[in-house]
Amino acid sequence: MSNIHEQAMHYIYQQVLDRLLEHMSQAQRACVQLLIQRLLVAAGGVEYIGDFRVLVIHGHDRCNTRLLAFLRAAQLSIALRAPDTFRLQVVVACQPAPGAAVLRSLESTFNALFLQDDPRVELLLAGGQQLQPFSRHAATVAGTPLEREALLTFGHLAAGRPESLLGSRLYLELAETLRCVLSQGTLPSALITAIPVRQRRRYLAWSRTLMRLTGERGSHAIHQCAAVLCETLGRLRTLVARPREHAEARVPSCQSEATLRVIAVDDLINDSRADDTLFHMLGIELPVSACEEPLAAFFDPMYLTHLQRLRDQWQLDKCDAVRSGEGRHLFQEAFAIDDNQLTCLLYAPFAEQGRGLPVFLQHCHPAMRVALPYLHRALQGQPCPEAVVHWLIGTSGLSLAQLRVIYSGELPQTASRLMAKLTRRDVRLRLLGRPSPRAEMAQAAS
Repeated sequence: MSNIHEQAMHYIYQQVLDRLLEHMSQAQRACVQLLIQRLLVAAGGVEYIGDFRVLVIHGHDRCNTRLLAFLRAAQLSIALRAPDTFRLQVVVACQPAPGAAVLRSLESTFNALFLQDDPRVELLLAGGQQLQPFSRHAATVAGTPLEREALLTFGHLAAGRPESLLGSRLYLELAETLRCVLSQGTLPSALITAIPVRQRRRYLAWSRTLMRLTGERGSHAIHQCAAVLCETLGRLRTLVARPREHAEARVPSCQSEATLRVIAVDDLINDSRADDTLFHMLGIELPVSACEEPLAAFFDPMYLTHLQRLRDQWQLDKCDAVRSGEGRHLFQEAFAIDDNQLTCLLYAPFAEQGRGLPVFLQHCHPAMRVALPYLHRALQGQPCPEAVVHWLIGTSGLSLAQLRVIYSGELPQTASRLMAKLTRRDVRLRLLGRPSPRAEMAQAAS
């Protein structure tokens, strides 16, 4: 019976490979052959390819989808010509959390490539520090209480700017995702990526800037081992998530036998002329613009869109339109943060000794204006009515102790500098200007 099953699976894999190659251009098929040669060399020869484990951090864009299709074609091609083929570990990383639309599209791709039923392929869904087998019907990868508090605290300290809140800080979360993957089970033989060399250098330069800013003593291994880089950025993520805790800078270590190599194949994944046919075969539709920003491929844009829409609508006194619009459940499902708490975050009323608190109350909670002196007393640590404390906690989603830290601005110098640096760049690592959100809010409320 097992022989019959093996023959049936062999036939299915042959059909999948034939369909893939039929929907590729001649140049793309040639690139698949070059990819096969590159993987065989990295493994040390065809006799070792069965022990070669390839890790892919999969993003939701055209380039990543093309890479996954090429890797699947290479895996099945080797299996037809050799006794064994390489193992493929695909980790879906979508920050701050994968939405339902993204999961549906990914499932369509995985089904077309017949990945979910192949024992040589491991599909994982990552969210923060959690890893679980990929499934569109699995429970939402909800953020932990620590991630929720870190998001809210950073948002208030970032002056409530959506582009800063969901900006470069998310790369620290992405690094933590990779660190968690590497700390579980067998270390992969190589991490494969199609991110262009210019973008990789940009990310590495940004990482080293953060390290210097926080006193992290770098190591030459950071340029050679992706695990060391993720370990270092993971410590910076902890510093942002728990800014009041002191973390000593130390030199990251990477044993030579545990070095994680990075295989860049961006020079092979560059022919997009037949992509429409290939993506049609995979059953997905992705905008062409998605491939123009490779560093933004690991983030669900719906979260940022919802925050921007929320900001625009309350400035026009149309909050009800937002609460009934698309994406309104994203933060609630992922972090248990409702739109009232998001609105509070966008105003950032508690920072700078509560400078924006009068505007926030006038525009969103006019009935609480009479309690303004008590709000300041509560944030300063002085006695105040219990109802005021409950209102602060419910409106912000943060504890009173966290609100007092935001109010006073008393953060360790290292954490303060790191947060200020992270607020300066968006999710594409582009430098943001320095508008005054509170001034804009005051203008909108007047």
